[in-house]
Amino acid sequence: MPITTLPLEHLLTSTDAADFPARRHLSDVSTRIVKSKKVVVVSGAGISCSSGIPDFRSEDGLYALVKARYPDAFFTGKDLFSSGLFSNPNTTSLFYTFIAELSLACNKAQPTRTHHFIHKLERTGRLLRSYTQNVDGLERRLGLESGGRGNGLKKKATRNVELHGDLGRVRCVLCMTDYPAKEEWVGMFQEGSAPDCPACAERCESRVKRSARATTVGTLRPAIVLYDEPHPLCDDIGELQGFDLSRGPDMLLIMGTSLKVHGLKRLVKDFAKAVHTPTGAAGKKGIVVFVNATPPGKEWEGIIDVHVHGTTDRWVEKVEEEWRRIKPGDWEVQTRLDGEMAQVKGVKEVVQVPKAKAGSKLGSKPEATQDKENVPLLTAGQLPTPRSSQSPRKSPFASLSALRPNAMPSSPLRPSKSVDALRPATTPAAPPTPLSPSKRRANMAHDDAAAPESSPSPSKKNKSLEVSVRPPQTGLQATPGRGNLFASPRKQAQVGTMIPDEEVFGSPVKASKKVAAAAARRKKPVAAGKENAEVEEAGTIKAKVAGRAAGARRKVATVAAVAA
Repeated sequence: MPITTLPLEHLLTSTDAADFPARRHLSDVSTRIVKSKKVVVVSGAGISCSSGIPDFRSEDGLYALVKARYPDAFFTGKDLFSSGLFSNPNTTSLFYTFIAELSLACNKAQPTRTHHFIHKLERTGRLLRSYTQNVDGLERRLGLESGGRGNGLKKKATRNVELHGDLGRVRCVLCMTDYPAKEEWVGMFQEGSAPDCPACAERCESRVKRSARATTVGTLRPAIVLYDEPHPLCDDIGELQGFDLSRGPDMLLIMGTSLKVHGLKRLVKDFAKAVHTPTGAAGKKGIVVFVNATPPGKEWEGIIDVHVHGTTDRWVEKVEEEWRRIKPGDWEVQTRLDGEMAQVKGVKEVVQVPKAKAGSKLGSKPEATQDKENVPLLTAGQLPTPRSSQSPRKSPFASLSALRPNAMPSSPLRPSKSVDALRPATTPAAPPTPLSPSKRRANMAHDDAAAPESSPSPSKKNKSLEVSVRPPQTGLQATPGRGNLFASPRKQAQVGTMIPDEEVFGSPVKASKKVAAAAARRKKPVAAGKENAEVEEAGTIKAKVAGRAAGARRKVATVAAVAA
């Protein structure tokens, strides 16, 4: 499948109708990025060119810069970044000087718009992981965790993988100990010499002090990966790549690289295959987008879907415009107020109408806490403070008639032209003073004597409803102070007469006679049974005695027979 090439600058400035399909295709690519959820980014030196850091293979790149600075040298720019340069002292010295100047330029550079775009993908949860060939560490400055530096790479914590190392670190060529690049060491590199490894020097000094043979002391070098050189964290990078392939990426974004390094080629092809694999119920495939000023080779046909011919910063600007239009919520920023309140514009009056609280009287109108004339304007450093209000209370002696449909008042939330209309016509009456316990008991006794069937006062848990609680009905006449649960249905006294105690609870004389009769009935069978048991026991004893006597007689007869 051929690669679709979109000339960025031409499409952004063209108004020709013939370019409409290409402009629409460019907009669709931006939309796919916004709607993607698992984006893998592979970046090269081209995304840092706008910050003043040169790339490698362009006309103004590092290779051309090395050739212009050392015209009489017998090596090319690529040879200067090859692992075989340490075999020649001259190339080693030139390499240290060139890398020191590049390190100083990277320290002065600032992250570009493309770096901020990658960071935006991370913050919005769209970035699966970023793989970069750059050694400038600009992604790390923006907060993308890049791992390494003695901590290795983590599957979830590491968000950016530095494929070619970190220019801000140095390591020993002998013991591989890693250190931060100190300013004094960078100065020595700039002069063409390499500092000694502190770990090797300490080890050698400790051996000399105990009269042992001195060991070799290694030198420090920039912790970057050269051509034909393995990465110190190659195993960790392989695990991260396999983990990301299993997560099903839906877009591969390649920016600012010419795709000439063999290891990077393999990484891009593996991710492109995973992106083109249908995922989900609909079986939708992802796309592979290549953004660079130089076109890809023919070997990338069928792997790269779209080639955006142009600079990465210009294309990112176009994508961000579409992003703001499609999902503006991703670009909203919440402003913090550190001890200061900004003035609220357009607010002239604030009227607060509280809602009716639970347990309040139905139909009571809420009172406006602030009227139109007395509401102060909001000023800087002040917050609107509501005025205290009195919620209407319900009398505990309200009647159930207030719950009838014809007694329901009109809604207090009807629209009104004036805030004064929300005020109640009359002031609610104050609640009655509670009575003492002795007075409450006296009132209850008086009410029981006057109207025994009157309903009691409402419960404390629900004062809005009055429920009449009556004792259980058994259909029998009750005795004052004793109830009717033990009354006999066959003997009912007339109203106003007293029932004897023996009729209600039973007579104690009758109860004692009943108990004596029951004991007499139980005594007879018990005695008969006991007598039978004694007779049986006596017969058993007699049988045992007779058996023993018969045995003794048999023994005597036997002894006599033997003696005869």
